[in-house]
Amino acid sequence: MVETGKRIAIIGAGFSGSLLAVQLLRRCGTADQILLIEKNEQFGRGLAYSTGNPGHLLNVRAGNMSAFSDQPDHFLAWLKTLRPETTSTIPATIDSLTFVPRSLYGSYIQSLLGEEIWGQGRGRNLSLIADEVVSVRRHSAGLRIEVACGRHYAVDIAVLAVGNFPPDDNPSDRYFGDPWDPKALDGLEPTLPVLLIGTGLTMVDTVLSLLDQEHTGPIHAISRRGLLPRTHAASRPYRRFLAGATPRSIVDLLRAVRREIHVAASQGIDWRSVIDAIRPDTQTLWQTLPIEEKRRFLRHLRPWWDVHRHRMAPEVAARIETALRTGRLLIHCGRVQSLEADRQGITAQLQLRGEDRPLPLRVARVINCSGPQSDYGRITHPLIRNLLATGLARPDPLGLGLAVTSDNALIGRDGAVSNRLFAIGPVTKGTFWETTSVPDIRTQCEQLADHLIGPFAASSRAFA
Repeated sequence: MVETGKRIAIIGAGFSGSLLAVQLLRRCGTADQILLIEKNEQFGRGLAYSTGNPGHLLNVRAGNMSAFSDQPDHFLAWLKTLRPETTSTIPATIDSLTFVPRSLYGSYIQSLLGEEIWGQGRGRNLSLIADEVVSVRRHSAGLRIEVACGRHYAVDIAVLAVGNFPPDDNPSDRYFGDPWDPKALDGLEPTLPVLLIGTGLTMVDTVLSLLDQEHTGPIHAISRRGLLPRTHAASRPYRRFLAGATPRSIVDLLRAVRREIHVAASQGIDWRSVIDAIRPDTQTLWQTLPIEEKRRFLRHLRPWWDVHRHRMAPEVAARIETALRTGRLLIHCGRVQSLEADRQGITAQLQLRGEDRPLPLRVARVINCSGPQSDYGRITHPLIRNLLATGLARPDPLGLGLAVTSDNALIGRDGAVSNRLFAIGPVTKGTFWETTSVPDIRTQCEQLADHLIGPFAASSRAFA
């Protein structure tokens, strides 16, 4: 009797998609087939880890970046196998507290795929498809996937691992809605002023890139509250004080966290330890909250959570502090009221907090660093438009991604839960909130692989 196996397509080969592929390959039988589809040139990197700038560091220490929850030192051990002469981005000394270049982490993910393909001999189970998925439709007893070149693939299951979308996909000669566009900083006269919309980690990366290309003109950055990411510092493990909590409101949560920070401070423990102690319970807490409380959090507390939760590496923070102190970087609190471009540049009207009249600011270029676009009702990517138009998916009610179940299954326009379409990573933020860090995504990948094929231990059937 011939074994049929499953055909599973993973749409997107950044960190989320590549790691899911690794987990599926570890579990699959001889007849199972994994299709990993990626529109960009390199599999395994995605936007976050494709940067070539060695000054763009991970925002998490190396000791916490393993791709496998049961092997916490895996990434650190991999780093120590590299020889300094093979790459200029390897730090002189590496330990669990080191913040390494993001490009190195991209190489790590690529090495995991390579190990499964060549080291473990699972290449027969994996097809790498360099193209862009433009539609997914129900077909016979499964799904039919179409890519940009016109080719179609019949599969049993498809998983969206599409990562993040740029803040704005309507660029012009002087306005870039995609801060990750390689052309965003090309041809920029180094003495001219620049305006960055947003003051989070994307803005930080853009400032570093400007400084590294010896930009000497003023760099303006604006956001509603003018908050900058806080800096990583030495911390120690702290008790899970919110484990099992069932908060009724965001106010209750805020009070509990502030109270715990006060208790920790009395013991000489930094606030960072308290924030880090929330992480194992964040998804459960989020799913417990009523939707109105989630909306209240997004309106009032999200910026404060983001700057405390998503912090800068100390080396990065030192460069940003120098730029602020020397006047190279200027932070504004307010919003951009309008942008008017002409042949020489852009005039931005800034409505600053506490001011009655807008402030005109003349700049050579504007780059939108406000963070990924998460309102899927506004995203123009053909695949997203296709899924929404056919009713196979619907935006989540918070405007953070697509609606999914706790098992990562897509929810259709009619409320039906799909048994063939799933999603992982940032697209699931509305359901899980914490879906962008390595520990969260690796858990998603492990659990979804178990659900789609079976536990890792069962993979021995494929190689007996």
